[in-house]
Amino acid sequence: MTQIDLDYAPQPRQALLHGTVANQIFYGGAAGGGKSHALRWDAIAFCLENPGCDVYLFRRTLGELQDNHIRKIRNEIPAVLGEYKTNEQRFVFYNGSGINFCYCEKEQDVHRYQGAEMHWLGVDEASHLTEYQLTYLRGRVRLGSWAPKTKLLPRIVFASNPGGPGHTFLKKTFIDGSVPEELFRDGTMADPKNPDDEGWLSVFIPAKMRDNKYLASNYAGQFSALPPELARALTEGDWDAVVGAARHNI
Repeated sequence: MTQIDLDYAPQPRQALLHGTVANQIFYGGAAGGGKSHALRWDAIAFCLENPGCDVYLFRRTLGELQDNHIRKIRNEIPAVLGEYKTNEQRFVFYNGSGINFCYCEKEQDVHRYQGAEMHWLGVDEASHLTEYQLTYLRGRVRLGSWAPKTKLLPRIVFASNPGGPGHTFLKKTFIDGSVPEELFRDGTMADPKNPDDEGWLSVFIPAKMRDNKYLASNYAGQFSALPPELARALTEGDWDAVVGAARHNI
């Protein structure tokens, strides 16, 4: 057996994401906090640990997917562990697991995934999707007859900066009324036929620029020309600084 070392050492907040027992996680806050990197590696870890795991990783547009995830995973994962199938937009691992790279640029694009069985769902920059798109995709997350090796599946991970059409949904679901990094039950995910079901075990993990030791020390200065509220939202991860902007692409 050959040992393969992967080039990823999670920083403390990223490690919180990977280690939480919550089935629904929101990793949100400041720009440059390492959210996208951690999101992708959470998907990779579940694929490697659970043969046959079907992962779906979303961004709003195909271009964003290519720039932020597809090109990077092709460099990060050695060929002995898997390969990227261009025609399928899917990275296939040696053990039968796979990461499907998906996008929902228009409101109705989520309907392409109506029949999908998502064992792990990740949405990068989740606030760029609408509440309808996010809640629709959550409804595709299930295990079916597949039995994973870990009890942490099914799993939903949203990562995002403040602002955008999904801002209000993310804030009211994960931030309002909860304590950062403490587990809580999301009642909107409860089984209406089971009065004892309190909903999915969830957690909000805030992201700050200081969480990322690889970020340039003057990075926050790049946002100084923005309106003060938006600059504060992006540099401090302040979800009260801006409100969501409605956007529906029909």
